[in-house]
Amino acid sequence: MALDSCEPEIIRAFERAGWFVDDKPHHIALNNRDLFADLRLRSADNLREIVVIEVKCFNNPDDDLAEIYHATGQYLMYRLAMDALGDQFIPLYLALPEVAYERFKSEPIFLMLFIQTGVKLVIVDLEQEVIVQWDT
Repeated sequence: MALDSCEPEIIRAFERAGWFVDDKPHHIALNNRDLFADLRLRSADNLREIVVIEVKCFNNPDDDLAEIYHATGQYLMYRLAMDALGDQFIPLYLALPEVAYERFKSEPIFLMLFIQTGVKLVIVDLEQEVIVQWDT
């Protein structure tokens, strides 16, 4: 499994927001398939509060379309697998850099894809290592 290049900054942003890495990668065992989301985090304030995070960096604007196909497919597969395992109450998020999100705003179909498929986003300012937006 390849580490996304922006994952360290995204982890630090979550840590600054009061989360800690509980599982990396997060294993989702579905029948005879093994799926791996990038992170499972726990809230430092409430250890029962858990989120699962898939990280995508979208480093190359020329590859955005292919990366969005890939990220959306991964997210939906993880969500379906978690639901099948009884983890439907654990939130799943796609974490991405703010600069990529700003690019996507100029192509509204990208944001519509996330909305219509139910992909929840966490937008991270990589330079400041802070979370700037959570979808709820």
